[in-house]
Order: sequence, then C-alpha cells, then structure tokens
Amino acid sequence: MPERLTRSEIEGSTSTRAVDLRHDARYPFHVMSEPVHEAKLLQWVQRQSGVSRRKAQELIEAGEVSVDGEVLTDPFRLLDAASIGRLSLRGHPLALEVPESRVYRYHKPKGILCSHDDPHYGNTVGRILRAEGFIGYNWAGRLDQDAEGLILLTNDGELLHRLSHPRYEVEKIYRVWVDRLPRKHVMDRMLSEMRRGIADHGDTLRARSGVVEGRPPYVRLVLTEGKKHEIKRLFGHFDMSVVRLQRVAIGPIELGALPAGEIARLSETEVACLRRPDPEDGAGSNAD
Repeated sequence: MPERLTRSEIEGSTSTRAVDLRHDARYPFHVMSEPVHEAKLLQWVQRQSGVSRRKAQELIEAGEVSVDGEVLTDPFRLLDAASIGRLSLRGHPLALEVPESRVYRYHKPKGILCSHDDPHYGNTVGRILRAEGFIGYNWAGRLDQDAEGLILLTNDGELLHRLSHPRYEVEKIYRVWVDRLPRKHVMDRMLSEMRRGIADHGDTLRARSGVVEGRPPYVRLVLTEGKKHEIKRLFGHFDMSVVRLQRVAIGPIELGALPAGEIARLSETEVACLRRPDPEDGAGSNAD
C-alpha cells in the first residue's frame, strides 16, 4: 500500500521518507545515477520545471526561457549540460540537476479549482501544492471545480505528456450520478450511442464504455480523451443532468480508499505500471 500523507504527518512527522516532506517533495532535485549530457531545450525546461512538453514549447517560443542571459526561442535546439551555466524560466533560475521523478495520487475534493492561480478564486490545486511543498509539480487529469476524485501529481514532464495527450488514449474511469435513470433498455441505447460518438458543437464526444452499477445506482463511464465538460455534455445530449462526478482511476492507478484532500506517493511498482506502454500505442495513429 502507498504511504499516505496527512496534514499532521506533513507538519510534525520525523518518521519515514514518504511522509516527511522536508526530505521528499520540498527538495525534489537529486542527481540521478545517469546524468543527462545533451538534450533539446524544451526537454531541459520540461524536466527542470515540471511543465508539460507542449507548455515548455510554448514558453520557449514566447521568449520566456534564457540560457546564460540569452533568450532562446528554438525549442528543439540541442544543448550540452556543460554548456549551460544558468537556465531561467520567466526570469527565475531552474536547477540543472535532473529531478528525481516522483508521482503522487491526490484526491481532489469538490470545490477545488484545477488551476495554478486564479485572481477570483483562491482555492486552487496550485495553491495547495505550494503550501504542501510540491515545487516543480504539475498534474495529469484535470477535473471541473464541482467534480471530485483522482488527480496524479508529478514533476516528470515526459510522464505528464504521456498521461495527458490524447494520442496515448489513457483510460480514465468515472462514477457519474445523474438526476434520473431511464429504463434499462433506454439507458443501454444511450450508452451505445455514447460509444459510437455524439456530435456536439464541432466536437465528437465519445465514451469507450459505460455501464450502470452500484446502489444507489451510478454510471461507470470510461473515457480516453478529456474534452471540456465532456461527461456533462454527453449526458446533456439526452436532457440528463450530472449531479455528482467522481474520477476513480487513471490508467492502472486507482483512487482506492484515499480520503478527500489527502495525498499519497505511488509505489515503485505503481509507477512502473504507469510508464509501461500499451501494446496498441504503436505510432500514435490517433494523435491530434
């Protein structure tokens, strides 16, 4: 079982490495046994800041990255580690040591906004991460503010890209409670239509699978691509309203019994499963 981080353990524990953030997420930068000698600029930024590959490319092209005081705008420029004296993002220096890759599961409660900062709403995932010492971390698995459930936190930009990009078709499993459930044969027809795909404002919304289960009943829905408000739009197509939405798994990682608001580090076995390529990945024929 993964070790769970509770607030009391974070603030006062002197026990194991996984619950003592002074030796954990606060200082995630440790030299790896095999240092990186040469890499593209976007890879340096991605690894050292924890942002996604796409975001690293956007930041570089926007002139927000400099090496030794010189602004570089080519994301694919190769740089040798020995040639980099100072790497800066938005004026702030980034550590040049390769960060120790780590992944945590976080049970996002309802009411928390998936944003680093918001001028109108202070209760954000970004603020929580900073308060708990998660420096250079980002998350895979964005959830609406009124949704709850599993989010994965990582400082590994490559893994973040793999978990987030539609081409990899990482399955995300949800429990969906709706305002009404029609008769079984009608619900089966709706779920079949969701699997085939539903056109909505220029998007094709699609569920990989769906089934009604549990007591009280909910719809267990599996998606591989997270378009904005996709689940609400799928059910809205049939004039149904989502009253509660909970994500319970991302790929092989399950939410389990982790209480709302708590964070737990993934075991080495879980991380290995998360990195394992799917046999159907191939060359990514479903890429955008």
